[in-house]
Amino acid sequence: MPSREETLLDAAIGILGSHGVRALTHRAVDAAAAVPTGSTANYFKTRDMLISAVADRFADRDRATWQAIAGFVRPTTAVELAAALAAYVHRALGPERALTIARYGLFVEAALRPELQGRLAEAALSIRTWGTEWLRAIGSTDPESECAAILDYLDGLIFHQLTFPGPADTVEAAITQAVRRLCTTAA
Repeated sequence: MPSREETLLDAAIGILGSHGVRALTHRAVDAAAAVPTGSTANYFKTRDMLISAVADRFADRDRATWQAIAGFVRPTTAVELAAALAAYVHRALGPERALTIARYGLFVEAALRPELQGRLAEAALSIRTWGTEWLRAIGSTDPESECAAILDYLDGLIFHQLTFPGPADTVEAAITQAVRRLCTTAA
C-alpha cells in the first residue's frame, strides 16, 4: 500500500503524463489524488520541491519496473532480446503511455534543471546494468557499449512513436533489426 506521499507523487506523475509539466500544480495533485486542498503543499512546500520529489519517485518506479523485468526475462539470443524489448516498447506506448510521456517530461525538466539529472541517471544506470547482463548472456562482444546504443535507440524510437505514431506492427521489426545491427556476438 503506497504511503500518502507516494500517492501524491503518483498522482503528480499521472498529471505530468496526461497534461504536461505546466499542469503540475499543488492544487491539481490534490484533486487528482482526491485529498483535501493543501495536502500536497504540506509535503512539498514549493513547486520545485514537488518536481524534485516526482523525479525521485519516478526513478524509483522505473528502477522497480526494470528490476521486475530483469527478474523474469532471460534472453539467450538476439531474437529473444529483441522480442523482450519490443514487448516493453509496446507497453510503454500502450497501457503505460501516460507514464512514458511523464518520463520524457522529466527528461526535459532535467535538461533545464541539472539537479534532477543525477536522480534520473541513477535509475538509468541500474537499467543499463541489467541490459548489459542480458547482452553478456547472449554473447555480446561489447555488452556495455552495445547496451547504451540499444537503449538510446529505444528511447528515440519510443519518443518518435509518441510524437509521430507509425504503424504498431512495424515497431517489433524495427527493434529486431536494430538489435541485430547494434549487437555483435561471438557466435
